[in-house]
Amino acid sequence: MIEGYPRSGNYFAVAAFQVAQPRPVPIAHHTHAPANVIAGLRLGVPVLVLVRDPEEAVVELVGIKPFLSVPLALRGYLRFYEPLLRLGDRFVAGSFEGVTADFGSVIRQVNERFGVHFSEFEHTKENLEAVEVESARLAGSRTGPGLPLMRTERPPEAAEASGTRDSLDALHRAYRSSSLAGLRRRARRVHDLLVGTVVESSR
Repeated sequence: MIEGYPRSGNYFAVAAFQVAQPRPVPIAHHTHAPANVIAGLRLGVPVLVLVRDPEEAVVELVGIKPFLSVPLALRGYLRFYEPLLRLGDRFVAGSFEGVTADFGSVIRQVNERFGVHFSEFEHTKENLEAVEVESARLAGSRTGPGLPLMRTERPPEAAEASGTRDSLDALHRAYRSSSLAGLRRRARRVHDLLVGTVVESSR
């Protein structure tokens, strides 16, 4: 199982994992639901949880899904990660930076933690090109009712946006507003506690 808050390297991790394996491996992914992580752990499934800096993840998510607000997305970050804090010693946490720079070391940690033997990803030009293709395929096949973490559904007419520099700057300012100070502190605490178990890049 590979799970994380949106914009935390989910597509890259799932695609890179599949590219690295000699044959397809079933993976539960992209539910963005802590209950699924907990269920996977109860079943003894190897679980990788992806972790990204809360400001970067929230701003990117709202930047491409303008029907969301920064406060709503920040609360979604907390809804995903806070229930997992007490279980942090039972799964492997992978930072966004570590996953995208040296995913092989993250897979190695999964193997060591769960006693499995998945092939490690190598960051070669050929493999990264294959990951782009697989990521596009995964993105094109994704359908669903909405974003349960934010307790909202995407309006039928809503289109995804590619945030401009000005709009992203505005979202960063919104994230840093005084009204969100309490939520920011909670998100930072969650991130920092999980980072303590994160497999960082060895490069």
